[in-house]
Amino acid sequence: MKTDHLIFRDDFNRNRLFLRLAQETNLIIHSYTKIKHNLYKILTEEGLYILKGYAESGNLDSIIRFSQLLHKSGFHTGLMYEKFRDGQFLLNEQGVVWVLINYIAPKRKFSFLKEKDREDGLLTLQKFHQHSKIVLPNLTPGLPKENTIAKWQNRLLVFENHVPFLTKWFNPNVIGEIVYYSHLSLSKLAEEYEETDEVVLHGDVVSHNFIKAADNKVYLIDYDLLSVGSADWDYVQYASRILPFLKWNGSLFHTHFNLMEMAKDHPWFWTALSFPMDILREGNQFSKSMGDETMPSSFANLSYFISTWELRKQFLTNYNNLIQ
Repeated sequence: MKTDHLIFRDDFNRNRLFLRLAQETNLIIHSYTKIKHNLYKILTEEGLYILKGYAESGNLDSIIRFSQLLHKSGFHTGLMYEKFRDGQFLLNEQGVVWVLINYIAPKRKFSFLKEKDREDGLLTLQKFHQHSKIVLPNLTPGLPKENTIAKWQNRLLVFENHVPFLTKWFNPNVIGEIVYYSHLSLSKLAEEYEETDEVVLHGDVVSHNFIKAADNKVYLIDYDLLSVGSADWDYVQYASRILPFLKWNGSLFHTHFNLMEMAKDHPWFWTALSFPMDILREGNQFSKSMGDETMPSSFANLSYFISTWELRKQFLTNYNNLIQ
């Protein structure tokens, strides 16, 4: 084994994690690259893998079981987990639970700036839901129920606690409007929301969880936030993720026919979309990260979202009467 880290080979050979990995697999490990804390890309004679660690096992068994069922049902553009030598999918080492995942080689970076990527990502997500609905009856209990509204309520509560700080950095009138319309959106959702058929929700349809692979297919990865609920919640999140890249341009959004059809079938879609989940997320992150090295990126993200607030209001005014 060798490593890209500047340490002596003897030190690497004493690395308990990678020695254990070599012992518990049939892989011949050549090197590894640390992507971030408890996340490594492993080069072996057999190919590339991802090694990912968790503080606790949580619902990993259910996630892995779901991945297997999804693949067997015909969804082949998702994650696949590898077994260790003992036939199990989880490896406990140094107080961390590790999983080994097949590496999906990217052809290029997937981007919501590209119309083709936005469309391909949406098609992959739709197929993910179609197959997850099929396998759902065969899943043992373990995946949590979707609780988006409760999470949004908590996110808004935290944001309101940060308002005195945020108004020192941003226009107080805009911050006040964001809080006002957030409450209005949640109130209307309580009246309008109607459940649809349950599927397994991905829960985190951010662009870096889609891979434009070397085989020209688009893969959907990272199943850490799976839950069971109405597929519409993933589509609301997807629309919310792509709209900033469209600068909230209604004409460009109209080209995404599938999303427009969903919105037509479920009017509460627009109410949910009016909840500024991204602004609240970045606002809370920025408020908590003052003095932290993550502060610059969170400040830049929040600044951009707030700068498009008027565009967002105009876009939503065209589709419902909530924001005017």
